[in-house]
Amino acid sequence: MDAFTTDLLAWYDTHRRSLPWRDTVTPYRTWISEVMLQQTRVDTVLPYFARFMSRFPTVERLADAEQDEVMSMWSGLGYYSRARNMHAAAKAVVALGAFPTTLKGVRALPGVGEYMAGAIGSIALGLDVAAVDGNLHRVLARIHRSTTDRKGAWSLAAAHLPAGRAGDYNQALMDLGSGTCKPRRAECPRCPVSAHCAAFAAGDVHKYPVKAKKKVTPRREAVCGVLRREGRVLIVRRPAAGLYGGMYELPGILLNTGEAPDVGLRRAFSERLGLTIAPGGPLGRVQHTLTHMKLTLHILDIPTPASATPTLSHYTDARWITPTEPGDIGISTLAAKALAVAAKPEPQRMLF
Repeated sequence: MDAFTTDLLAWYDTHRRSLPWRDTVTPYRTWISEVMLQQTRVDTVLPYFARFMSRFPTVERLADAEQDEVMSMWSGLGYYSRARNMHAAAKAVVALGAFPTTLKGVRALPGVGEYMAGAIGSIALGLDVAAVDGNLHRVLARIHRSTTDRKGAWSLAAAHLPAGRAGDYNQALMDLGSGTCKPRRAECPRCPVSAHCAAFAAGDVHKYPVKAKKKVTPRREAVCGVLRREGRVLIVRRPAAGLYGGMYELPGILLNTGEAPDVGLRRAFSERLGLTIAPGGPLGRVQHTLTHMKLTLHILDIPTPASATPTLSHYTDARWITPTEPGDIGISTLAAKALAVAAKPEPQRMLF
């Protein structure tokens, strides 16, 4: 074990974070935590993990659950394909009879990529493998003053990997990257491995890792409609694949360039529900940022009597709910914002 890893693990042994998936380690708990932690902060994940483990304490319970139940427990956490893949993977594990014990077996589960397989393998299965995410890439790029991309950082991680303590090594780098070796404000004076850091010695920590040019995030507009029946509103479930797959929302559609919200809403109800509507006035709009677009969602009232039965040609389910009590179904943060407007339909109400 080299000096860098020795100092890193000595620091970790004293300063490691107490986290529920670390305090009790099983392949199932480690896997669920890693799925939740993809592009999501630890503080955000903690309450979700607690609720999820309470509802689905074993992989068998998760595999037996209905998808709507799983998605409802995921509501608000974002990146909803993670939940669908996780549910499918749970079924695969149950079919296998046990959680895989090899890196190849873990990697074969739906939704498990190279990093997640390495994290599960090292932390929960005791395998001597690296696991490079954004935090580890940043730390290692600075230690070596390297311009390599994340893929290239795997060889840097492997060079320091301690036999028998790969899980602690990977988690130590995670903790160091999230708490000390931060993207913008690295706290080098209190770093336990600054003596081994080439970028610190050169005084240019801020230059690493080398950042790719950011793409301009496009702005899009969408519309949804509030169709009411006896105090309830119509919601619909999106197709299983694609954005917000399997989640419920107010019926609507992305607007074409230059298309007015009322025109788009008529198109949405006609094409997706087989209904002819006469949109009323705007109830409000919400702003929402996704990874690939910045979205403005217009919410329109629909005064048309809700007597017709929708014909589903795009959505996979339709139901009537109380907007403040949607029940045990999966609803995205964006849909929740829109339902908040539907619950308080004052004209021109704005939520940002």
